[in-house]
Order: sequence, then C-alpha cells, then structure tokens
Amino acid sequence: MGVLDNLEPKGVFHFFEEITQIPHGSGNLQAISDYLVNFAKDRGLKYIQDEALNVIIFAPATAGYEDREPVILQGHMDMVAVHDDDLDIDMTREPLKIATDGEKIWAKGTSLGGDDGIAVAYCLAILDSDSIPHPPLEIVITTNEETGMDGAFAIDLSMLRGKQLINLDSETEGVLLTSCAGGARFATHVALSRVHRSGTAYDVEIKGLLGGHSGVEIIKEHGNANLIMGRILADLYSKADISLVSISGGVADNAIPRSAVATVILPDEKSEEELKAALDCVYTEVKNELAVKDPDVRFELTKKGRGTFDCMDAKSMKNVYRLILALPNGIQAMSISVPGLVETSLNLGVISTDDKAVNLEYSVRSSVESAKNNLLHRLTIISRAFGCECEITAPYPGWPFKVNSKLREHMAAVYKEMFGKEARIEALHAGVECGLFSEKISGLDCISIGPDMEGVHTTAEKLGVESSKRTFEYLCAVLK
Repeated sequence: MGVLDNLEPKGVFHFFEEITQIPHGSGNLQAISDYLVNFAKDRGLKYIQDEALNVIIFAPATAGYEDREPVILQGHMDMVAVHDDDLDIDMTREPLKIATDGEKIWAKGTSLGGDDGIAVAYCLAILDSDSIPHPPLEIVITTNEETGMDGAFAIDLSMLRGKQLINLDSETEGVLLTSCAGGARFATHVALSRVHRSGTAYDVEIKGLLGGHSGVEIIKEHGNANLIMGRILADLYSKADISLVSISGGVADNAIPRSAVATVILPDEKSEEELKAALDCVYTEVKNELAVKDPDVRFELTKKGRGTFDCMDAKSMKNVYRLILALPNGIQAMSISVPGLVETSLNLGVISTDDKAVNLEYSVRSSVESAKNNLLHRLTIISRAFGCECEITAPYPGWPFKVNSKLREHMAAVYKEMFGKEARIEALHAGVECGLFSEKISGLDCISIGPDMEGVHTTAEKLGVESSKRTFEYLCAVLK
C-alpha cells in the first residue's frame, strides 16, 4: 500500500505519491517528463514533448461539453530539491520518503515538492477519471520553473486553442491570484588570487534558519545564511586575521538560504580562543536580531587540522565579504496601491567557490518593471566597482491585472456558491508563468489557484490534505 492510499481524493493522492517517487528537482526532469508522456500514451491521449521536456496533453471534452471552448490547465513538473544538512541522500536519484498524519503531508528530511507536484496530480487525476465533466482540456506542464521559467520561455503554444488558463501554482486556498511580479536572475563573480598560508583550518557553519520561498516569504524577513556569513567573515578577519579557503551556501536563487559554510585558516600567532570569541560576538548580535524572525539560528565551529593551505589573498577575501555586505538584499520597496504586498525585492540565494571565483547568485523580483531594471542596474554598478564580472539572465515579465476577466468572474461565482463566502482576489510578489503565457497567447485570461502549503522550498514543507481536497473539488466545479 502507498503512504497516501487512505487519503481523498484517491486519484489525486495516488498520482501525487507516484510523482514523489520520481526524482524531479530542477534540471533533472527527463524521468518525470517521460512519466507524463507514458501516462498520455497509456490512455490514448494526444501529447507533445518538446526539446525542453515540456509536456502538453490534449483531452477531448466529456459528453455534453463538445461545443465549449478549451480550457488550459497549467503547472510545472520541477521542484526545489533540498534536504537537511545531516541527511545522506542523493535527490537526483533517490525517491522522497513521504509521510502523513491525515492532516498534512511532508517528506522526511527533504522538501516535498507540493510546489508544484500537486498541480500535476490534479491534472492527471482529471484526465484519468471518467466521471469528471469538463470542456476540451489542454494540459501544459512546464520544466525548470524554479530556476528561471526556462520551460515556459522555450515552449511553443501556437497549437493551443484555449484562451482561458487556470494556473495551479499558488499556495493559499481561497485566493484567486490575478497578477504577479516579474523577475530575473543576477550573478556576479569575485575573481580570486590565491596564496599559500600555514595555520589551522576550521569550518564555520550557519544552521537552523527557516529559509523559505524568496517570493512568498521574503516579507517574513527570515535570516539569510549567505548574508550572515559575509558578516561573520568581516569580523573574523578584523579580530582573528583569518584567511578564507572557500565559502558556499544555499541551493537555489529563489530559496532563502538556510545554511552556509566557510573554510577558514587561523594563523599560528592567533589562538582558537580568539577565533571563538570573535564568532561568539557575531552570534550574540545575530541571535538577538533574529530572536523573533528566526529563533533557531546557530553557528558551529569545527576544527579540521593544521597544515599549509591554498587560500584567497587578503584583497580577494575582502572583496568577497565586502561585496556580500555592500549589495542590497531583501525587501527594497512595498506596494502603496496594494497594502501588504512586497513590490521589489532580491534574494542572495546561492554562494559557491570554484578555482577562479566566488559566485553570488540572486533572484530579483518586482511588480514594477522599471524598478526591477533599476535594481539590476544597481547590482551591476556595485559589482563592477569591485572589479567583478556579472550577468543578468532569465528575465521574465510580470503578469498585469486584467480589468475585465470573464474567468475571474466565473471562478469567483463558483467559489461563493460552493463555500458561501467570497474568494480573495490578490496579487503575488512571487512569479508564476502566467505573464509569459500571456505574451505567447493573445487575449489570454488567467487565474492562479492552489491549496494551502507551508515551508515551500524548505525541508519544513507541508501540504494540507483537506485543503488539497477542497481545491480539487473547486477546480472540478469550475470546469463543470
């Protein structure tokens, strides 16, 4: 028996569990894409699989709905694949170990991929059923949404006839999402010169942070491990004269990093007590600052041994921590027209070290295109002032609010009829693919919905069972 066999709707959770058993982190999507193709083949449904591994499945209308216009259902097949620091797992090859208490579903020690596996499960459950009435359906499942919406950029939609699209990539039940921010990825590279230094090597680690989706949860101001590490390095250099071998942190530019590690060298003339005292000083400050926002933050210092090491020279190391601290991070502006909505933000999601450079990767978002471009320009100016090479990639458009939307009116009316209350009409700071789809299909009418999720893009991710059931029933009612 499957872990989720006793949950309703059975079809939805059957397919969701199957998806969790196929590794499908961004960039590792051949298997999940082929799974969708085989699903269509087994049911005699027309499908398209393109070079980017996007999959489109076409389903004819059920009896009585043949004269209706097609509806597009859309989600993405990739997930942000992260695991606890102390868990030994290869998420490119091993399935998730899911669990449930009947109220929520999670994965043991890893992210769950409810974002956006539940969307795929909804679509497959509808296609697999012979009792859910619907108009002609055009199911579009894209790739690498989490790393820049690559699939949505690459996909050819010219064969679609639908002008109404229901995106299934939202994370709050009862919300009809009607617009979202645009964004881009920014990367900057600090060139390194290295020298040999003798001393004792230590790993300095930051752990225990909450992390989260950099669009949805940036407003909570959780600690950013990469940013904190820049602060640590600045203090350890000034107080203990350390040298830096490497620094790394985070797993995706759109996930607030929960952990980071730096390997540093303490010179022989400095004592371990001096190093610990300097680290404790930063920890006391950070712990106090994050007491409410991120209370479980902790620092760990691990002695690695004495020797001679290939370190960054002083200028390179200073450039690394000074750039981390000089570049902006977090919320840059709040919306005046939509109270409580973040207008512009950025997230230092990934730091990595290779032979030639320390690399900083940001996710930049704004619902105002000019503000997004200005922030990217600012990042570029500061980076080049430090002598860094940098690039802007994967820019995607925002999704503007549509004043006249028949789909919104229809979905709001169905929601009120089903639940006896008004659906919330909202904008979102995070990006969904509706903006790109609207550019590709003239006159497209889009709404995004989804069930309750929490801790998305972290190992604390959970999917609400009853919320998933209600949202699926609502989707089916909308189609009916």
